Amino acid sequence: MKNTLSYTKDRYCKAHESWFKESYPNAYKDGFYLDPKLPKVDTSNGLTTFICNFLSWSGHRATRINVSGRLVDGVEKQASGAKIGVKKWIPSSTRRGTADISATIKGRSVMIEIKVGLDRPREDQLKEQVRERKAGGIYEFIKDAEQFFYLYDNL
Repeated sequence: MKNTLSYTKDRYCKAHESWFKESYPNAYKDGFYLDPKLPKVDTSNGLTTFICNFLSWSGHRATRINVSGRLVDGVEKQASGAKIGVKKWIPSSTRRGTADISATIKGRSVMIEIKVGLDRPREDQLKEQVRERKAGGIYEFIKDAEQFFYLYDNL
């Protein structure tokens, strides 16, 4: 039985090498190729990066969706008249339940929601999954690289 991490890293690196060879043929021919750094796939952020990179290098469209909003710098005037710098949270305008990754793979709309460790789907994500599937797309919850490759290989 093959080592799962080794298999995962091998597929990731081969996708990158193939993309690099096609994108930079002269640099590749001259020996200027290095394997990419493998993201920490045991974290949500790392697994999301891993999947987006692999799909992009493999000729598919993959976009990371920010559903949490963003933190911006602001200024707040105090009762005394003093102005102080503050951080303000601007909520996202993205519909709740939207998946972490929006991709097109082999002509199919594929939404991927990352759920690492004890993270579980929320009700709004389950509803969005139903909505996407009714529209003919794919919406899957992915917990690790092996599960992603299973989905990818079976599209």
